[in-house]
Amino acid sequence: MKKVFGFLAIAVALVFAASSTTSAQQTFGNAGLEVALPVGDWSEDLYPLGVGGSGGIELGISDNFAITANAGIIFMALDDGVSDLIASSFLVPVQVGGRFYLDQQRSGLFVEAKAGMHLQSVTTEDFEFLGETVEGESESEVFFSIAPQVGFFLNENISLALRYQIALVGDEDVETVNPITGETSTESVERDNIGYIGLKVAYNF
Repeated sequence: MKKVFGFLAIAVALVFAASSTTSAQQTFGNAGLEVALPVGDWSEDLYPLGVGGSGGIELGISDNFAITANAGIIFMALDDGVSDLIASSFLVPVQVGGRFYLDQQRSGLFVEAKAGMHLQSVTTEDFEFLGETVEGESESEVFFSIAPQVGFFLNENISLALRYQIALVGDEDVETVNPITGETSTESVERDNIGYIGLKVAYNF
């Protein structure tokens, strides 16, 4: 979690540093609803849908280009196959981006590239073992993430944005012990990346 807040602090510092060296057109904030539709193996085995919210800041560098910073939280619904094992799961995306407007800032269509970090937190359910209750555990991991995004301003205050989000999970080292020799071996296991289609409906102020 400290890495996420550290990255957010750096992102915000970069935005304000840029504002001191450029003649910004507009600088404004936004807050809105986030909906995530997982894709690939991640959606088939674990999470059918995610819902949350996010907030951000946009710094206009020119009439058509802006720098953005965004952070939020997305709570994931659980598939029936894992709901007995997982109590809850959520994502914390923290990203910066470059946004290009086809018309001008806060008007019409825009395209954007975003990069940053996604924190994933998973809490397991309690379970019974030999008559004793074993409490669930919470684990968190942070992954590098990227996303292309396209959006549209319905008016000066209301915007819609659709992105294809990928968080690069990477491989996991798994240790196994030979029951006969007692020797330990390590094997690298490939894990599924986190992928979802994200929709944000935002109020810009």
